[in-house]
Amino acid sequence: MKNILLIIAIFSLYPIISFAECNPSATLCKNTTLGLLNQVEMVNSGDEYSHLFLNGKEIYKAKTSYMIASNDDGLFKNKKYLITKATLSYVSEAPCFPNKQVSRCGVNVVLDLTSGKPVISNSFFSEFGESNITWVSWGKANAIIVIDDELRFKYANGHVERVTKDKNSISSSDVGK
Repeated sequence: MKNILLIIAIFSLYPIISFAECNPSATLCKNTTLGLLNQVEMVNSGDEYSHLFLNGKEIYKAKTSYMIASNDDGLFKNKKYLITKATLSYVSEAPCFPNKQVSRCGVNVVLDLTSGKPVISNSFFSEFGESNITWVSWGKANAIIVIDDELRFKYANGHVERVTKDKNSISSSDVGK
């Protein structure tokens, strides 16, 4: 009876162990507090999207060649750095502004793993085209994010909103207004 229970335990742990390795086609492999974060770029995905996976399960996809996970916040556990929050940035292949001269933009979202499940914020970007994140100040209650044309955004509770009053930046909640 003990042997049967041991065999069942081994086979039930096999999927967990197999997720502990990076996907061979992934271009990004980072340790997080919830497991391994992998990205499969558009060129390797078989569709027109880049995909972000956490422990083998898709948590985000975007119509872009690749995404960059940066500006991360985390903690050290057992001599390993584990990401708790990060920004994801990419240049959208889909038009961001169909009625303007600038059709492509640098899109940003926040990946938050502090609640025990992955939370992806709404997207935020500038009307000036391909902007980059300059710096992020992570706090317990919220974060302030600045993009390179000095536009400021605040992240809290899974949502990003613009805090500068500049009329030349928008968030995804402003699109179509």
